[in-house]
Amino acid sequence: APSRLPSTRRACSATAASEILGGDPPQLRYDRDTGIVWEEGKTTGRRRRKPLYRTIIGIEIHAQLSVPTKLFSSAPTRHGRSGNDGIPTGVAANVSVHPYDLAYPGTLPSLSSSAVGASVLSAAALGCTIHERSRFERKHYFYPDLPLGYQITQQRWPLASDGAVTFLPHFNEQQLSNKKKGGGKKKRRRGGEKSPQDKTGDGGNSIDDTGAKYTFEPRPVRLRIERIQLEQDTGKTTTHTTTNPDNGQTMTKSYIDYNRAGCALIEVVSHPDLRSAHEAAGAVEKVRRLLRHVGSCDGRMEEGSLRCDLNVSIAPVVNDGEDGDDGQNVINNDFREVLPPDTGHRVEVKNLNSLRQIVAAAEYEALRQSSLAERNDPTGRETRTFHVKPISDTHPLGGETFCIRAKGDAVDYRFMPEPDLPPLVLDEDTLGCGMTLDEFVATNLPESPDDARARLVRDYGLTDHVADVITSDPPAIALFERTVETARSELASMEESRRDPNRVEMLSTLVANWLCNDLFALVKKSAVKGLSGGEVQHDEVEESTGTLNHPISVEYSTVDSERLGALVAMVAEGSLTASMAKRILTIMFEEVPPLSSPNAIATANGWHVISDKDVLIDLCEGVVLDPQNLSQLEQYRLGGKKVWKIEKFFAGKVMAASRGNAHPERMKEALA
Repeated sequence: APSRLPSTRRACSATAASEILGGDPPQLRYDRDTGIVWEEGKTTGRRRRKPLYRTIIGIEIHAQLSVPTKLFSSAPTRHGRSGNDGIPTGVAANVSVHPYDLAYPGTLPSLSSSAVGASVLSAAALGCTIHERSRFERKHYFYPDLPLGYQITQQRWPLASDGAVTFLPHFNEQQLSNKKKGGGKKKRRRGGEKSPQDKTGDGGNSIDDTGAKYTFEPRPVRLRIERIQLEQDTGKTTTHTTTNPDNGQTMTKSYIDYNRAGCALIEVVSHPDLRSAHEAAGAVEKVRRLLRHVGSCDGRMEEGSLRCDLNVSIAPVVNDGEDGDDGQNVINNDFREVLPPDTGHRVEVKNLNSLRQIVAAAEYEALRQSSLAERNDPTGRETRTFHVKPISDTHPLGGETFCIRAKGDAVDYRFMPEPDLPPLVLDEDTLGCGMTLDEFVATNLPESPDDARARLVRDYGLTDHVADVITSDPPAIALFERTVETARSELASMEESRRDPNRVEMLSTLVANWLCNDLFALVKKSAVKGLSGGEVQHDEVEESTGTLNHPISVEYSTVDSERLGALVAMVAEGSLTASMAKRILTIMFEEVPPLSSPNAIATANGWHVISDKDVLIDLCEGVVLDPQNLSQLEQYRLGGKKVWKIEKFFAGKVMAASRGNAHPERMKEALA
């Protein structure tokens, strides 16, 4: 069930961040790469570090399906196909509801075939075994944003089970580069800034038991998926607290929006195979990327389309040798499918909606539980929530967890089969397309991101990084391939004598660069335009405080493959410089119909490269022999160390006289 924030928070103990991260012995530090909690100490004049605990993490991902109606009613969702069918983001509360969503007596559920199809594709993308027969059941609990008094789910008879995904731990490009170099400039790490009170791992390196830095090379991690279940989402509760200026009393009110209640949701439940904060974030990002790739979920964590719960516990590190056994034995332990001995109680941290929160919450819980264990007061089973705080000495991780309910006794949800729904049988009628389950998956499941990445590298000669950027946005794959085809066709129709052989040979790379660097930048700028906080960096888009105008995808670009291919062909042919092409691309992206071709925009603005040798010589002679430049010409004739400055001066004058249209290399040849 989604997290709750009842007034029972004070019934659970919550250790302050300053107590967890500081205080006299033990001094604890957490390594986000390895998931090891270390105790600092000194022996014989040098710092010594002892591994105390390792982190055990499982994840539960709640992904809202991108289907036009709710799971059991005809009420539209924000994924509707048109303005009349769908409810756009940011509309008034409680306008997209059906009597069934509000538990009106006499209403019955009607299963959405679109939701079933999207959940089947999600399960296939995650490598799960899809069960042709599953059942819905009622999970009873009471809260105002759940009108029925129960949630319809599939916990005991899930749609799919026994899947697996392989991924790399969460690193951005700069962090990975620093690690390979063994250090370098320290960058702000996800989850919080480095501060004097931050007891986390150092910069881009991990640390062994002697305190020495070593390079940590991320390796692929395999996460087992226990089950995927199709279920309802709940409404959204918003709490507002106001203070009376006269008497200082506070008043709290909760408002409920049922627009989200009843939306189709899949819950992806993993085994506890993760061993660090970065592995947890990497796993969520991998699942998010796969769901976006098959089109079943838009993955917009900032809007709640994809939310994550962490199940965090710790286990003591057992050294085979004496105190000070090298930390590498701890770090390189890959035996994940069996829980380590003496694993502590599982603590659930609910509804994390960004990768940064996932890293920070996992780290905070590891340090909190380790601190309590060192005081012989181990944590019990709890459900907690992560409160985001401004990064400071008090909150170096950018937040802390608070207990919302203790689980001293097992919660009795009184599961029972849903009497108003028959078993879910995945046949031609249920899938709504006249296909069997195998035919449906084979027809509708797209090429996997890993296969697409390998094909782009193999067939187009792209680097792994560029191919990864393109495959991160599924519509970009088709756009790239169509653009390459268009550019090749355009070049074939141009005069052979005018083509730049080097650029023609690297056409695929040229298209990829324009797509990944320039077009993606325009799409991103359009998505965040007008939002609070101004420009948003690529790896922090999900952390933005405002709702994006649209997803950051080339699907929302007004520049199609025909126009982008023609533009790249003109650059490859040499009739446009890079700066000209960038201005043309911006005009094409921002203009409204009727749309112009790159050639028409270039002609209208006088942007065409001057590469004719005779024309360039005339331009150069006009500038060099200009009486206003006589003193520079005399200086050049005298020679000396400053001749290069004079050459640069004349090159700038020639470029200005050509209004920036002179071919740079050929102009320098003519000037010489």
